[in-house]
Amino acid sequence: MPTVRDVLAMAIEFERFGKEYYMRFHDLVSDPKAKALMKGLANDEEEHAAILTNELEAHGGAYDRTEVLDEGLEKIFPHGILKDSIKTKDAISAIKLGIETEQRSIDFYSSHAKEADEELREVFSKLEKMERTHLELLRENLIHLQEDGVWYGYVPILEG
Repeated sequence: MPTVRDVLAMAIEFERFGKEYYMRFHDLVSDPKAKALMKGLANDEEEHAAILTNELEAHGGAYDRTEVLDEGLEKIFPHGILKDSIKTKDAISAIKLGIETEQRSIDFYSSHAKEADEELREVFSKLEKMERTHLELLRENLIHLQEDGVWYGYVPILEG
């Protein structure tokens, strides 16, 4: 049975993967709406990792994994793909993987919230809600890309 520290470390890995995933996707798309969406999602995932890192420290642990998730990300975004070069069909595949990743995070937070203490349950519930928002944004974009070949009009309040 995993400890609270194990669960938090796993959650941090999910969020780190999400941040790296969305930043690589950001670099490969040229549409300004897509860039804004991916950067906003990456920033959110970074914030989630920080929240979880604070929780881990509060539970007496420290996040010390330093390896970057390059191997898994390289399979998704090979170096042969040039910046601003991703095509609509590739973007659709990447969004589908993003949807799967967000769903995995939602399931993870939901299942572990049931076993967590009250404080951690609140953190997991908050993160689950945020991931659901990401999931819906990705689904909306998937629909628009599949139907019209255009990105949904998401623009965060502060870009930069």
